[in-house]
Amino acid sequence: MALTPKLYINKIKPNLWANKNFTIFFYNFFKDKKRYRGLIDLRDKVGWFKRDKISIAEAELIHIKNKKIDNMFDDSITLDSFAIKHFEMSTKSNWEKVKISHYNRYIKRSIGKKRLFQIKPLHIKEVIKQQENLGLSIRTTKLTIEVLSPIFNEAIENRIISYNPAAAVKIKRPLTRKIVTNATKELAKINNAINIEFGEDLFYKALFTFAMQGRRKSEILSLKWEDVDFDNNIYILRNTKNNEEQKIFLPENIKQLLIQFQNSNQEYVFTSRITGKNIQNIKHSLAKMKIRLNNPSFGLNYLRNVIVSAMAERGLESMYLSGALGHRDTHTIKKYLTLNYLQSSKKASEVISEVINPDTSK
Repeated sequence: MALTPKLYINKIKPNLWANKNFTIFFYNFFKDKKRYRGLIDLRDKVGWFKRDKISIAEAELIHIKNKKIDNMFDDSITLDSFAIKHFEMSTKSNWEKVKISHYNRYIKRSIGKKRLFQIKPLHIKEVIKQQENLGLSIRTTKLTIEVLSPIFNEAIENRIISYNPAAAVKIKRPLTRKIVTNATKELAKINNAINIEFGEDLFYKALFTFAMQGRRKSEILSLKWEDVDFDNNIYILRNTKNNEEQKIFLPENIKQLLIQFQNSNQEYVFTSRITGKNIQNIKHSLAKMKIRLNNPSFGLNYLRNVIVSAMAERGLESMYLSGALGHRDTHTIKKYLTLNYLQSSKKASEVISEVINPDTSK
């Protein structure tokens, strides 16, 4: 509907006028040096009295003004500008750093300069297509949705846009779940390899024993001594993928290893012997394990697959599987408000202990 101010001959109040029949109202006001004009269409209010239409139009104008006042950002803000604000207010976890890096490398150049309200699902699909053409993995392209969706949701909360365009984009991942056959034997084999390869090296033996409990590399390497409670046999994970602090059961075998090389002068449990800072990668030790196992596919993600398969073989319920690995399974959440990570990790640890110590578990 075209804006033709001269058609609205009936002045209701400052900033609000009505047409001859009081069916369409025209508003025109300034806020922070920006002009806002528009129409309030009441043509569907057939049979309403004029005073009722005026009251509705006045109420709607107040709503429109309040919306502009409440909006902390300009409607013309670009994705780049809003993303910067979003990332500044987000947690400083390693996972958040990964998301920022992905945005800067694979999203910013394509749609960063677009205004938020201009971005449609098609634009996001084009970004993903560009990533596929670069040969990036499906997991990496899926990260695009994980990066953009929270940004658009926050924009909705700030009344800049009315819907999340990323929510309409679905990326189907192929069924590549690595179900490991004979996982119980494989887990016992990996445990044996750890004991042989790092038998005298308590530092790396503890590190890989943590991994044997399903911990991610980032969780292990960011663990601090202050978050390990030897008295109550628990430790706190503060750097998790879902940005949620998790209380995890501390198995006796890991506890004894940690006690032997505990250093009160160090902040991190796994502090580099060379730099004095927490170690950043474990490529060298992983290479040793690959050779020891004669398995080039071995890694901490592979180990998590083995653990899941082994626990499933032992009949451990899915809610404990999710909790032990730090996942927030959607189906589990519908049934339980929060996952009990401590109880789940304890249950999982008991099963893992049965696998790697079959004689003592009888």
